[in-house]
Parts: sequence; structure tokens; C-alpha cells
Amino acid sequence: MAEPKKKKKKRSAAEMHRTVQDQVQALPYAVQHLQKEGKRTQAFIVKYLTGPVLRFINKLMNRTRYKGTEGAKLKQSEQMKRHLEQRQKAADYMQGELRKMQKRQQKRGGGGPGKAR
Repeated sequence: MAEPKKKKKKRSAAEMHRTVQDQVQALPYAVQHLQKEGKRTQAFIVKYLTGPVLRFINKLMNRTRYKGTEGAKLKQSEQMKRHLEQRQKAADYMQGELRKMQKRQQKRGGGGPGKAR
């Protein structure tokens, strides 16, 4: 017997806007990555077709979500939350890299600066 399909959760406007903002922010990196891989056609499409569409959608969403003084406050608070999240992710990444380096040093015998030769 066929199981009933699970309905996808409908994303809120805030989540969709956040996704669009992320994509707009990542556009230059995506284009650069595609060019580096030699996918010039895809890079062109992203740069001149997908990019402007995403920027336009972002502009529309900004206009509707950040209207008036309340909207300005909302925008600022979201930017601060985003900034803090990015800093936290960067710190977590660096801690992970430090742990990896320490593990590698231990495997090699830990020839660090405090060891006599």
C-alpha cells in the first residue's frame, strides 16, 4: 500500500527572505567558483540572469518587510543577529581547525617549540 505523502512545511516570509539574502551575498563567490572550474557558461548564467533576478526579488522583499520605522528596527536587529551568528560560526570553525592541528602534532610526536633537540 502506498503511504500518504508528507506535506512540506511552508516556509515563512522571513525564512525565504533570509535564503534570498544569503544567495545574493554568495553570488560573486559562486561566479568565481564556476569560472575557476571552467564552467564559463554557467558562470555567465549566474552572473547575468540568476543574479539580477535574485537582487530584484531581494529588493521587493526588503521593501515589503522593512517598511516604516518598525521595519528599520527589524532590519537592524536581524542584521545584528546575523552578524553574531557569523562570528560564532567563524569562532567554531577556528576552534575545530586548532583541534585538528593539535591532533596532527600529537601524531607526529609533538615537535613543538618547548621540546629540546
